[in-house]
Amino acid sequence: MRSFRFAALLIVVALVCGCSGSPGAKPVKVAPPSPAENAKITLKEFAETGQVGSGLMLVRENFEAIQKTDPAKGGELLKELDGLSKAKNPDEVKAKAKALMDKL
Repeated sequence: MRSFRFAALLIVVALVCGCSGSPGAKPVKVAPPSPAENAKITLKEFAETGQVGSGLMLVRENFEAIQKTDPAKGGELLKELDGLSKAKNPDEVKAKAKALMDKL
């Protein structure tokens, strides 16, 4: 019975001490990924599968965000994305997706 009480006391103490945050702890700020990084993730899936899906809209949104900061690059990427969206052959999709990834 004593060992049970001692074990229960240790568990309670561990929970109380472990769950309290230190008073001087500062939250860590995490920067969101850039539009180029987001687009690369989706384009990588296209390059691996050879299929263009609903991720095409995400890539378009990311390219439009790039266009706001770099109009020439964003315009070129959007133009090539239109070509990717029209690709019918999986090998063609893979090649165009890889080419777009290289430009990012």
